[in-house]
Amino acid sequence: MTLKILAIVAVIFSFLLGSKIYIYWRLSNASLIFSKYKRALAGVLLLVFVCEVGFFIVAKDLRFRDISYSLLGLCVATTYCLFVACLCVDIVWLCGKALSMGLKSRSLESKAESKLDSSAQMSLSRRKFLKILHDLGVFGLFFLFFFTSRNNALHTPQVRNVQIPLPKLKQQKRIAMISDVHIGHILKADFLARIVERINALNADVVVIVGDLIDDDIAKVGKELSALKELASKEGVFYVNGNHEYYHGIAPIMEFMRSSGVRVLDNESLELSGFNLAGVNDLAGLRFGEYVPDLARARRGINPSKPSILLAHQPKFARLYDVGGFDLVLSGHTHAGQVFPMSIFVWLDQHYIHGLYRHTKDTKLYVSSGAGFWGPSFRFLAPSEIVCIDLVPESSVIT
Repeated sequence: MTLKILAIVAVIFSFLLGSKIYIYWRLSNASLIFSKYKRALAGVLLLVFVCEVGFFIVAKDLRFRDISYSLLGLCVATTYCLFVACLCVDIVWLCGKALSMGLKSRSLESKAESKLDSSAQMSLSRRKFLKILHDLGVFGLFFLFFFTSRNNALHTPQVRNVQIPLPKLKQQKRIAMISDVHIGHILKADFLARIVERINALNADVVVIVGDLIDDDIAKVGKELSALKELASKEGVFYVNGNHEYYHGIAPIMEFMRSSGVRVLDNESLELSGFNLAGVNDLAGLRFGEYVPDLARARRGINPSKPSILLAHQPKFARLYDVGGFDLVLSGHTHAGQVFPMSIFVWLDQHYIHGLYRHTKDTKLYVSSGAGFWGPSFRFLAPSEIVCIDLVPESSVIT
């Protein structure tokens, strides 16, 4: 494990522990309910922290049962939403206090003096009222964040329409793109079937799956992927692997994908009617020593008279390798952070988060937020998506 990964893990675990300390401090002091049961609150938060650490340690274990995965992931989601709710209430309280102090400073000195005695001591009833307001605010926001975030993760992803002009393109082409579906412990066949139905409605020329489709032993989840055979496109369905496929046995997964009617781009390219399409294996192959990315091999046979598109699961591939000659790189992996403020750490690792970027003067990069999720079943300020990319000739764009 590299020093960079160790640093990220340390930051995540520090946040998990720090959030519990903050929640305890806030609820034990300001809550009408939990201020009476401080020891019980501390015990519950400590147990939850242990469960969260356990989740991140064993989440990639093939023996991890679906129900255990869901319950431990639920601990992460619950405490995160409670932390954000407490933080929001504190921010509102601080803003209210600042406003109140500002109003007092503008009041007449004589009026302030007349009220000095009455405002010096807060009555017991007022303290109780404020604690009730605090509890209502915290738990109201908690339930709002929790159910909204779970719904964001589990609902069928919306279609995001993107128009990208390409040089040398003769006529408009449509690509339907998905990444990071993570079929495995939580997301199953019905979720993939709904995605396939939505993709088929786009009437795409090409469908691309840009890694992390599978997140479990293929022997367990192969039956959940039957909807892949229903994907419809005019020129084919194409796939490159992601880092999570390596965690569960890359060789049998690649063999399964080849048998599913999907064209696997294993460091290779092919010429389609309007453009060249190439794909490279994920950077995780360097660590696992199999299905290693090979960009030079993927470039072979590219027709220089047509625009070229590269599929690479991690967007930082474009920073580590010279992708010159490709007009567009399509990536995923980031989940747009999945949970704010994790997008900060995503940026530190990948330097791209979500959306269309100008990577170089001649190369654009689109990073999908992904269709599914990893870990806890929630997304906060990072919606999932199916990407509908309309490629248009650069000459047709009015500047």
